[in-house]
Amino acid sequence: MARPTAARRPVPAVLAAAAVPLVLAACSQPASTSPTTTRAAAATSSDVPSSRTTTDAPLTPPSSVAPPRVHAATAVASYLGDHDLTGLTRTDGESVTEAVLTSCPGGPTVARDVGPTAYARAWEGPGGVRADVAAITYPDLPAAARAAGPLLDAAAACRAPRPAKGVTTTVANQRRDVAEGMPLGRVDVTRTSPDETRHDYVGVVQVGNVLVRLTYSSVDAKVANEKGSTALALLARDVQRLR
Repeated sequence: MARPTAARRPVPAVLAAAAVPLVLAACSQPASTSPTTTRAAAATSSDVPSSRTTTDAPLTPPSSVAPPRVHAATAVASYLGDHDLTGLTRTDGESVTEAVLTSCPGGPTVARDVGPTAYARAWEGPGGVRADVAAITYPDLPAAARAAGPLLDAAAACRAPRPAKGVTTTVANQRRDVAEGMPLGRVDVTRTSPDETRHDYVGVVQVGNVLVRLTYSSVDAKVANEKGSTALALLARDVQRLR
């Protein structure tokens, strides 16, 4: 979640060692294209490449990679039900009734009513920070992979929609990778309106039979990227350990 091996730089989507901050993101340095790594050129609504780059930490290869496995839906639901994002306050209450997974504006979407196998939650924090998480647990690995495939492909090839209602959208750092055995798609989305410019880190990761999407939003691009990639990494690592 065996692929052909090829000489290339370390995969820049990482889940670093537990002793350092965990990161699920794309490095600002270019990576060679391979069966496990696809990078699309940054695009805006006018097809002009974005100059914004990330500053993610380099990869520290793990000594071993946990094989993908089926996680019990009850264990996943229990973990997610108790999960919160550090420094943020839950805001959704009982209003969120659908778990929605998408990786690119206007791209494919997977949705399921919230219940024993579907989860959704939202938070807010200081400085206008917002975040939300959605997760769906599938009965087996093939079902999860079928659902994840279009979302990960869309992340790698994400193109921004045209300006609409005074909002211009830019996308950058589109990538499909494998981080510690977990398929990952991520995109940075910037929306500029007359009122503000807001940056979103959007990441989708397949953890065995569980598909997780996290969006972390801030008026500061660095905050969105660093906090979002770290939060998604912690989620993925924790779900990976569940039985």
